[in-house]
Amino acid sequence: MPSATARRKSALSLLLTLALPACVSFIEVPIETPVQSKLDVSPFRRVLVAGFVTEPGEQDVEISTETSRLLQNQLRASSKLQILEPDRPPIHDALERVLEKLGEGGKLSKQEKEQYRLEADRVLQDGEFWRKVGEEFGNPLIVTGRMGFEEQNRSGFQSEERVVREPGTGRPLITRGSRYAERKGFSLSAEFYFLDGRTGQILHKEKFTEEVLYGEEQKVSPLTSYFELMDRLLPNFLGVITPQKFKTTRVLLIG
Repeated sequence: MPSATARRKSALSLLLTLALPACVSFIEVPIETPVQSKLDVSPFRRVLVAGFVTEPGEQDVEISTETSRLLQNQLRASSKLQILEPDRPPIHDALERVLEKLGEGGKLSKQEKEQYRLEADRVLQDGEFWRKVGEEFGNPLIVTGRMGFEEQNRSGFQSEERVVREPGTGRPLITRGSRYAERKGFSLSAEFYFLDGRTGQILHKEKFTEEVLYGEEQKVSPLTSYFELMDRLLPNFLGVITPQKFKTTRVLLIG
């Protein structure tokens, strides 16, 4: 139900419309409102996307690699910072050393996966490690963090409405019921760390979550879904380090 404020605005709009002469027309004017970035990156000349922590094991999408590539492309287009592109993301070597401690070969047990997460978190928080990375790459702004991407089964009963004809009269009637529908979803979670390459310290952290659902008639690959979700997430990521413009419209009356 509309709020009292919304009802008052609607009534006022109607009264103004009725009161205005018939010759009055309306035009919509686009307006752009600048929004400052959350993080001041003016002390930096370079930015390094250093890779991301992901769940160990086989995955449908190479999330760390794909995300690094996407962020580099977006930053190149929207930022004045020099984009560094290492042959191998620095965090990958550190994570491989963590896996070596847990044993090589085979799948990790539940306990080993939990240990991996704890060790990976220590890498993200290790200021000395990131200071050395920053020293190697010319003291850039460093972007790293965690990425998660998973498929979810969302099948179940859904309510639906159907229009049927009443026997005898032929009048249309709306009937309500439910049916079982096959649906799947994909979720993408990202926790970005923005670090000072001069000190290795965390300047800012930002967490985002996106989800998309597909009906039984839609055949979508995990990679396609990943890119769809990243398209939604990227403006929020860019808003942390680059100024954005919020687009709206205003209605002007012309007599």
